[in-house]
Amino acid sequence: MILTLDSPNTTRIPGRTPFEINVAVSQFVFGRGSHGIILADVNSPLDALASLALTHHPFDGPIFLVAQAGIAPVLFDEIRRLASAGANSITQAILVGPLGQQIEDQLVSLGLRVTRISGINAYHTAAELARFLGYPSDMILVSGQDPKSGLVAGAMAAHRGIPIVFTLKDTLPQETAAVIKAAHERVNVFIIGGRNVISDETEKAVRRLADGTVSRISGEDLFELSVRFAKYKSADGRFGFGKVTRHGHAFTFVNPGRWQDCILGSMLARSGKHAPILFLTRDEIAPVTQSYLLEVNPAPAVPEPPYMHAFIIGDFQAVSPNAQLEIENLMSIDKKSSNDTVHAVRPDDTFQSIPEH
Repeated sequence: MILTLDSPNTTRIPGRTPFEINVAVSQFVFGRGSHGIILADVNSPLDALASLALTHHPFDGPIFLVAQAGIAPVLFDEIRRLASAGANSITQAILVGPLGQQIEDQLVSLGLRVTRISGINAYHTAAELARFLGYPSDMILVSGQDPKSGLVAGAMAAHRGIPIVFTLKDTLPQETAAVIKAAHERVNVFIIGGRNVISDETEKAVRRLADGTVSRISGEDLFELSVRFAKYKSADGRFGFGKVTRHGHAFTFVNPGRWQDCILGSMLARSGKHAPILFLTRDEIAPVTQSYLLEVNPAPAVPEPPYMHAFIIGDFQAVSPNAQLEIENLMSIDKKSSNDTVHAVRPDDTFQSIPEH
């Protein structure tokens, strides 16, 4: 395989650690600056997942996953860059969850105003985030006991600023129930995951509280769930990606064994190509995903732009070269891909520099 910088179908956003990937995504999506930043614990998937709604509003800015001991130097340098980006420089940071004082002190040293959003636990913190966002009329409910089952929801949270709240399998926490009841308009709740993670009894409890629609998106496994979520569109057209037609769709491919990669990859749905998440293992694409990509690939029709595009998050330990080549072949419009090119993101690349082909 020859690595080049001009693949028509694939962009890899590389990184060996979550911190390196975090910087690469931030520069790629927010290269021209942002109005604010959000920070969450690199070891807390619930806080990180709930934080994604803030990347859409009010700041249109990136999430940084930080360690409790302090902001890693590579992340601090990126935050400093955003803080000095001129007209679009950040002025405020939001800390989500119980992050340490040292992190706040580091941000203050850059001249940023710091706001904390935190509760007594992750369920309460997610509820506080929903309150901060003004209790929108749409919200996403995922399992707090099995965070991987709700990771696909992060892309929609980033895309539309829809809050994510959490539940136990058989009991709806009072913090989450309060959020549903507090909505100022008819509230629609979208349950992500099967009955093995969110039971029928919990769904019934949600239906008793929500005066709008309650829908469930599930799958036999994470791979089928990610496909169904990419296809889903609510009846009113406000929620979901609805990628079911033959068109030049974009998708972000993530290994769910690295949940931080999924949080960071979800930021690509915020703008640009609005790419939902599709899951894969390190070495292969699940049959359900292969079938889906062939269903929506415009190749059988008259080829014309825009064409399909894949964003791959992480290094070859996350997604192997063979899996990448399989993606390239599935996304190709001519079905005769030589499988010899890949676009590896450079420091000066942004959404705007990736063409529609």
